[in-house]
Amino acid sequence: MKKVLTLILTVLMSCVAIFAVGCAEEKSSVVDPRKGNTIVVGYTVYEPMNYTKDKVLVGFDTELAIMTFEALGYNVQFKCITWENKYIDLHEETIDCIWNGFTSNGQDTVDGVKKSRDQIVDFSYNYMQNAQCILRKSSTPAITDPAQFNGKTIAVERGSSGDALASSYKTGDVNIDISALASQMDAVTKVNEGLVDYAIVDVLLADAILAGSGYSGLVKNTGLNIAVEYYAVGFAKGSELTDKVNATLEYFAKTGYLQKLADKYNLSTSVITDFTSQK
Repeated sequence: MKKVLTLILTVLMSCVAIFAVGCAEEKSSVVDPRKGNTIVVGYTVYEPMNYTKDKVLVGFDTELAIMTFEALGYNVQFKCITWENKYIDLHEETIDCIWNGFTSNGQDTVDGVKKSRDQIVDFSYNYMQNAQCILRKSSTPAITDPAQFNGKTIAVERGSSGDALASSYKTGDVNIDISALASQMDAVTKVNEGLVDYAIVDVLLADAILAGSGYSGLVKNTGLNIAVEYYAVGFAKGSELTDKVNATLEYFAKTGYLQKLADKYNLSTSVITDFTSQK
């Protein structure tokens, strides 16, 4: 533990800057210039978890990943991925983990079979609470019953929890045109431009963009019961990194760093700092 503390303090004083290249630019990756053991973190652009500000990659997940792996003695490389290919990237070892608001209690279809995500990857402790959120223009009718989606258009990120939720609303009696896009922000842009009726994205993203400028015409739809979700870090099955990251998350929670980082990104009420029930 003393060794971990020493490493953490070293990182806190070093202030490593990570410069980012957007996903649209050939999926370029961003590398800590120092050499050594390197962990490649898969991410997509998603405020407040991983996003660029003044050409620097920032965000709650970005900072937490840097602090965690630096404390464990690794250098950190961030690779912008296509979300629907996340399992391919992980299993082909082009990335070592998925740290990007990754819902642990969701489901995905792999090779035509629907599976719980924890059957596909190993997860760290859940460290953040989330839910899906329906965005609409203020002039678009509110949805209070899934049947009201009939004949409507919904934008989602392909392969996301929002995609799964939209698909669950689509039944024999409810015809929905689902526009599956490359990112959650693409879905937000679609509804903001009036090209679709609704977008389904993570509520943490919705809160972040609605607090900023440029989306004043959008509101969160209320009136539907949507299940609680949890974020965790995803690793290949059997990865030794899972236990190491869990131990570091526990330490960060104990020392108050996890809560302080959440406060910085306005996530104080969503962060999880007690992992007792997950052991």
